[in-house]
Amino acid sequence: MKLIDRFFISIYTLLIAIISIVLILVPINDWIYNWTSYFLEQYRLDLTNVFIPVFFLIISIRFLISGINSKKINTNAVIRHTDFGEVKISMQAIEGMAQKSAKLSHGLRDIKATAQQRDDSLIIIIKALALSDINIPSTVINIQKNIKEHIEESTGIIVKEIKVNIDDIAIQSKKRVE
Repeated sequence: MKLIDRFFISIYTLLIAIISIVLILVPINDWIYNWTSYFLEQYRLDLTNVFIPVFFLIISIRFLISGINSKKINTNAVIRHTDFGEVKISMQAIEGMAQKSAKLSHGLRDIKATAQQRDDSLIIIIKALALSDINIPSTVINIQKNIKEHIEESTGIIVKEIKVNIDDIAIQSKKRVE
C-alpha cells in the first residue's frame, strides 16, 4: 500500500470512528441528539457542506480501486507458507540458482535458465551450447541431477522436470602453453 493511501486510510478511519460514536450516542443522549439535529438543520441549507460527503466519496472510491488492484497476485514468484510467515522466491532467483548450478559442471557454455511454476513444483528449462569433446547425454543427466538437488535443497520446492536444449556446439578456444 502506498504512503498516500496509508495517510488517507488513517484520516478516513478516524472520521468514520467519530461519526460512529456520535451516531451511537444520538438515541441515548439528549444533548447529542439536539446538537446533531441543529447541525443537520444548518447543514441542509448550506451548499458548501457538500465538500465533506464529496471527500468521503472520493476516498471510498480510491480505497475500492486500491482493493481491487491489490488482489492481483504476483505470479512471478513461488510463494510458500511456513509456521512463521510467508516466503516468496522469485523466478529470477530460481533461474539464477539453476544457471549457477549448471555452470559448475563441465561441458556446457552460454547457459541460460528459465523457470516455470506448475502447481506446487517447478519446470526448469536450460538452453546452452555444448563443448565438442563431451558426451552430451551423460553431461546433461549430471547437470539435471545437480540442478534438481541444488534447487530442492535450497528452496524446498520440488523440481518436476529439467529440460535441456543444446542449441549448438561451442567453439573452444585453445589455451596457449608457454
